[in-house]
Amino acid sequence: MAVQTVDQKVAFQERLKRINAGRQYEPEDVIGHRTQKSFNRRYGTKPRRRRSFADILMLPIAFLSGIVAVFGGRFLYFHLAQMEGMPEAFVNLGGRGMLIFALVLAGILTVVFHLSTRPRMQALALGCLLMHFGESAMASNAPELWAEMFSPDYAAELAAQGAGFRLTPAAG
Repeated sequence: MAVQTVDQKVAFQERLKRINAGRQYEPEDVIGHRTQKSFNRRYGTKPRRRRSFADILMLPIAFLSGIVAVFGGRFLYFHLAQMEGMPEAFVNLGGRGMLIFALVLAGILTVVFHLSTRPRMQALALGCLLMHFGESAMASNAPELWAEMFSPDYAAELAAQGAGFRLTPAAG
């Protein structure tokens, strides 16, 4: 197979002659319309995809998963810290222990429900933040429920913190 050398000046002059003669498409060095279409189909930019119903449904699921992760983390840590025979270092973790459990639960829920896309992760984080900062408001609105799930002292402390966020006025 012989290597052909092309004189660039001659090739350019021939190309200018073809263009001036009215032949717009070059036979060898310009991609054809069909080739361009197949290239675009395979590698080109795709139009923005509309969100499906499942994608839209996964956002509230991700939000609720964040709420469940923080609540579950607090619930698990609270009850495990109350057990006899737990190491003192585990009991002294406090809010960090809840955070560890919440992160593990959020990771598990992310894998189970496929929440690893950006909008779903944002909804998950928003749910986590809402439950973390809104727990005192929930405890002040349902102190009996919180006293059943946690200790009455903890429920009373949270209810006092969220007294300004009560939905129903306190009786008496």
